[in-house]
Amino acid sequence: MTAQRADIIIIEGKEYPLFTNPLEDYWTEDNPKPPIGLTMTSCWRGYIASWEIKDGSLYLTDITIRTPNGDAGLEYFFPNTTGKIKATWYSGELRIPQGDCLQYVHGGYESVYQTEWFIDVKDGKIVRQRYMSNYAKSLDNRFWECS
Repeated sequence: MTAQRADIIIIEGKEYPLFTNPLEDYWTEDNPKPPIGLTMTSCWRGYIASWEIKDGSLYLTDITIRTPNGDAGLEYFFPNTTGKIKATWYSGELRIPQGDCLQYVHGGYESVYQTEWFIDVKDGKIVRQRYMSNYAKSLDNRFWECS
C-alpha cells in the first residue's frame, strides 16, 4: 500500500492535512459513489476533498476529482447544490497530524507525527477535541483534552 494524499481541513482560517476521509461515509448501497476516472496509487479514493470547521460543525467546501469525462468539482457529487455542504452524514473521528513527521510509513495514513489532533464529530457537529503527543513515553499520558 502507498501513503495516501490527505484531504484538507480549514480550522480558524488555518489549513491542515486531514488523515480521515469523511466523504467516504456519504456513499451507501442506496447512494453509491459516482464513477471516478483514473486513480493514482497515492489517492485510491480518486478525489481530494476540502473541509472546514465553522460554528461547531463540519462542512464540505470543495472536491477535486478526475471523472471519466474530465476534471470536476463539488457539483459532480452534489448537483443542484451551491456553497458549502454541512456533513450531517458523518459521525466519527477526524485525525489531523501536526508538527514534524517522526516516522514515515509507506501505507495509508500510518505515518507518525509529533502531535495529532483528534476531533470527534456526531452527525456533522463537533462534540469533542483532544490531542495526542507521540513523544510521550507512557501510553497513559499520551492524550489530553482541549477546551
